This record gives sequence, C-alpha cells and structure tokens, in this order.
Amino acid sequence: MAAAVTKQVQGLRAPRTPQALLVGAALGWLVFCTWMFHGVLEVQLRVGSTTGVSDVPPSERRCTSWLLQGWCQRRVAQYRAQAVRQGMQHAWAGYKAFAWGADEIHPKSKTAKTDIMGGAGIKGMGVSMVDALSTLKVMGLHEQFQEGRDWVVQKLDFEQHSTISFFETVIRILGGLLAAHDLSGDPALAVKAQDLADRLLPAFDSAPTGLISNTVSLPRVKRDHGTGTIILAEMGTNVLEFASVARITEDPKYREKAEKGLRAVHAANKNALLFESVDRRSGVESGYTGGVGAGTDSYYEYLIKYWVLGGRSDEHFRARWEQATDEALAQLMVYPPGWPFSYVADSQGGTLDPTLEHLRCFYPGSIALGVMSGGVSGDKAARYLEFAGNMTQACFQLYNATGSGLGAERITFDLDSGEIFVTDSRYWQRPEVIESIFYMWRATHDQKWRDMGWQMWRAIGRYARQEGGYSGSHNADQVPPPSDDVSQSWFFAETLKYFYLLFSPDNALSLTDWVLNTEAHPLRAARPSGSVRQRLKSGQAV
Repeated sequence: MAAAVTKQVQGLRAPRTPQALLVGAALGWLVFCTWMFHGVLEVQLRVGSTTGVSDVPPSERRCTSWLLQGWCQRRVAQYRAQAVRQGMQHAWAGYKAFAWGADEIHPKSKTAKTDIMGGAGIKGMGVSMVDALSTLKVMGLHEQFQEGRDWVVQKLDFEQHSTISFFETVIRILGGLLAAHDLSGDPALAVKAQDLADRLLPAFDSAPTGLISNTVSLPRVKRDHGTGTIILAEMGTNVLEFASVARITEDPKYREKAEKGLRAVHAANKNALLFESVDRRSGVESGYTGGVGAGTDSYYEYLIKYWVLGGRSDEHFRARWEQATDEALAQLMVYPPGWPFSYVADSQGGTLDPTLEHLRCFYPGSIALGVMSGGVSGDKAARYLEFAGNMTQACFQLYNATGSGLGAERITFDLDSGEIFVTDSRYWQRPEVIESIFYMWRATHDQKWRDMGWQMWRAIGRYARQEGGYSGSHNADQVPPPSDDVSQSWFFAETLKYFYLLFSPDNALSLTDWVLNTEAHPLRAARPSGSVRQRLKSGQAV
C-alpha cells in the first residue's frame, strides 16, 4: 500500500508558482504584441510612402515609440536596403540590355559607352561589368553575378595594345577581380587577377625608389626612365591590391614592390601631410597644393586601410596615418560661422581654400574607420570621431544645398556670413559622401546617418533614374536637373554598395574581415593576432 501511495505522489505535477504564471503571461503578451506590432508596422509602412518612385518599397516611417523604436528602425532599414537592391537590379538590367560588355552606359539614350570619364585611361575592358561584380555578390544577386563572371572569364582579355592609367586599372579592374574572387572563391577570377598584376608589375622597376609612372601600356608595362613627378594619389593607391595578389598567389613580390615606393616617400619626408606630387627618383614632395582632396586623397586612405588589411600588425603605416591626421587637423581646419560643423580644406600656397569638393569627403569616413579599427584610443579617438562626424555633416551639405537634392561637385562657405554657395553644380554620382555616412553609421549606430542617406537616395530615385539605369546631371541645383546621360562605373562599384551597406546589418560585410579599396571593392583582411585582439578588446591603440 505504501508503494502505491509513493507512486501516486511521484506522478503528480508540482503546482504552478505565482512567479511561473507571471513569466508565462509576460511571454504570451510579448508574442501577442510582436504579432500585432508587425502587422501594424507593415500597414503603416505600406500606406505611408511618399517616395514618388513606384518600385521603391515604402520606407518613410519615423520610429518614435521608445518601447519598440529599435525594432521599428531595423524593419524600416530592411525596406530601405531592399529599395537600393532594386535600384542595382534596375541599373544592371539596363546595362545588360543596352551596353553589355561596354565600359559604361548612356542610360537615357540607352546606348553603349566605350570609355570612362572621357577616356581617363581604360578602354575596352568592360569596366562597369568588373566594377559591378562585388556589389552584385554583396547584395546576394547571384544570378547576375554569374552572368558578369562568365563574361569576365570568357571575354576580358588584357592582350591588347593600349595606353592605360595604372591608377584606374588597379583600383577598378584589378581590385574588382580580386574582390570578386575573395567574395566567391572562384579560382578563375584569381587567375585573371594574377594575369593583370603580372602585366602591370614592371611599372615598379623603373625608378630606384619604386615609384611608378601612371601612364603605362598594355599588353605588358615596359620600364621607363624613372624620372619626373607623379601625383600622390596615383603613386600611393595600389598596395591593397598588390598585397591581395601576394596573398592569393602566396608570392610576396607583389606586396614588396608596391610597398617599396610608399616607404621611400615616407623616408624622404619627415612631415606626413604632403603636397600633391612627389619626385620619382628621390621621393621628395613637390607642388603647391596640400591637403587630402583630389590628387592626394586615396594616398591617405590607404595608409590606414593597409594597416587593417595586414591584420593591424605593421606599426609603420598606422603611425604614418596618425601623424598625417594630426597634421591635417592642426593645419587645415575650417569653421563656417553659424554652422555646427567643421571640415578640412586644401591649402593653396599656404592659404586655406574654403571650397568643399565631393572627392575630399572620403576623409571623415577613413578617420572613422581608423578609430573603429583601434588605430588610436582614448581622448584622441574621441576627438578624431568628433571631427569625422562634423566633417561628414559638412559634406552632406553638397546634397542638402542643391535644389534637386542631388550632390554638387563643389560648394563653398562664406567665412564671414556662413552662407553656402554651389560653385560647381554637376552631379557625377560620386560615392564619397555616402561612403563617410556609412562609416559614421558603423562607428556610432546613430539613426541620423541613415536618415541622411535615405534623403540622398530618394533624390537619386526621383531625379537620376532613367529607363536604362541612373545618370548624373549637368546641374543638380536646377529642378528638374538635366541628365548628363552617363552612368559612371563607380556608381555600380561604390555608390550603390555604400547605400546598401548603410541600411544593412553590420554582418552584411564585416569591417573586421574585409577592407574596401578606394573603388569600394572588398578585399579579405588578415585576422589580427591574439595579442592585437586583446589590446583592441581593452580599448588600447595597437
């Protein structure tokens, strides 16, 4: 009898405690609210669109409820990323239909364009095709990526007699091939990249410093006399790409040759902020203009990015970047009266020019990347990031100040009144402003950066969209802005990619594992060593 009683007691369920009932009720309420909120948000997003573009998903909701704000903002960002992805699909469809294999497209007249930027040194390489590959892969447009990949593997041939820009060929074609390989693992793309790198490699052998000439020839570069000067950006914007070739071929010669010229320039100049040119034989700076704008820009960009690419282990390049940044912030700052921001200008013969050009607007993004990557720490990191945010807001005025909302090429500030003047109203689909907005979003996750980017994308959807893709404009200050009927190849590679990544989760492209070259082609970075990771975790500069 006792055994039977024991069995009966063991089979009974313990009574629910008040705490368990409360937890169960709370979970049930959360599930109900989740279901209700999702439905309400979907309805509000769908009926609240004011974009004026029929195929852009509604994404205009302002998320004001503190309880569900983060959830709402993530959902809105998904719609916005999808809108950009659909923009890429539209641009690719136009290119495929009207300019397949051409360097660029005239999207309004729907005809092919057989060069870039008026013949800036690349012709007949399907530049838009190569530039688009990494963006297609990042966006998960696998069918379109495969179409482009097949053309590149089967049709792209470097056995051609042509004069090219070393700089443009490296950042667009070599960078595009390397990124497509790194993202896909396709060995045929690695073979194509090494073929081009081998043809370009002799350029580093002409001058004793290793400094190249930018104007070279295919099918294989020949050595020249190694004299004259070269623009700083043209000289200093190839080490990411050649180091990546060294990684995939396991041959250090590519990296060593590209590094040699940079190290020669650093040894020849104690100051890190340089004029726009350097002498090829000595590495000594020359010129009249100093700053971080056109002609110098990507040289500074690659200092910090090369450090990140190599696993944050080469102190030489990190220190040079930090020194250049300190000198820029000490010598080039402009503070427009009445505005809550500042920026760096170019120096013309020692006098600051308050003109703000679109190309210079990469700079705050590169500073934000340096801070995120542990290039500086403590008070200096805070000061750098504050500057980056201020300059990014200044750069946003290139769009905010025009009648159409498309980005002007140049604006200037009256340093007495603070008034903004649009001094060059051409819109060339440039990426630098959205690039810095993207990096500021990653560094801070402040919603204002995404809102700025969405304002810019809406203007592009409203005024730049053509039947065959997207075009620039002769005058962004005019409404409607007249089309220039050109879709730049960098619009595929950079502009669309940065917009998409701005609205995507951080794991869409990790900035720990990938470094974007100056054409926004993602190159795989080496993982930091254990000691470096520990120092980064503790908030120390590496």
